[in-house]
Amino acid sequence: MNELKEKELIETNAVLQESLTKENEKYYGNLLIYIRIMAFFRDVKKSEELLLEVLKDILDAQEQGISAEEYFGENPKKVADDIIKQLPINLLDTVKIILIALASYSIFSILPKIIFPDEDLDIGSLLISGFYWTVMVIFALWLLGISLYRFKDKLSKLVLLLLVGLGVSVGFYISFLISTPLKVNLSGNLGIVTIILISGLILYLFYKEKDKKIWAPFLPIVLTSAILGILTRIDIFSELLSSKEGKIGVGVILGILLILQYVFIYLTSKQSNK
Repeated sequence: MNELKEKELIETNAVLQESLTKENEKYYGNLLIYIRIMAFFRDVKKSEELLLEVLKDILDAQEQGISAEEYFGENPKKVADDIIKQLPINLLDTVKIILIALASYSIFSILPKIIFPDEDLDIGSLLISGFYWTVMVIFALWLLGISLYRFKDKLSKLVLLLLVGLGVSVGFYISFLISTPLKVNLSGNLGIVTIILISGLILYLFYKEKDKKIWAPFLPIVLTSAILGILTRIDIFSELLSSKEGKIGVGVILGILLILQYVFIYLTSKQSNK
């Protein structure tokens, strides 16, 4: 029998979880999230293999009428930490994940930033923002991981929420206010070609992605930005869209799409958690 690949391990895990009782589902669910987050710098495939083994042990015990808490003990954090200690460190996988996150942020951020041809694309600011948001997401996930078994009182949760809020505020400050000399002018046909290439890449990546629900909420704002960016570079539309009223209209459209995007993300995550 061939070894299961990482995606196959995750899919098998998700299917088997459906057989858990409500009590065991909560116990294992917290264990799963904690290990996946806190084992960030370790071997991902080995982590998924051990998580699947734990799940199978819980299911075997469940068939005998033994709960996960009875089987593993009342200190799931210790169980999780012991599992993490068994995992070999794999910095290469971690670097790959960070680079993929940075590339994804850059790809999805470029189109809204180059709608108007008179606004240069600040590559330096984009890279700084992308790096910051990647670190911010890792930090937020780490906070989520440690909060599963600690900081359960309301004050601690409020402090964690304020920390994340502060981080998000700093991120927006970096995105909108930091400027660097590393800029590219994408007006005219060069801008149109760039927009078409980026849009084609995004659609290709979306087509190749197996779980399309994750990325679907981002498509409307990205594709609308691409269409608006092309129209602002065509003479018949450029004067209207580049006027003060046109820019306000574009801002309103993108604002509405951004709100809808967050609504779709919320609904998708809510449906996934059921």
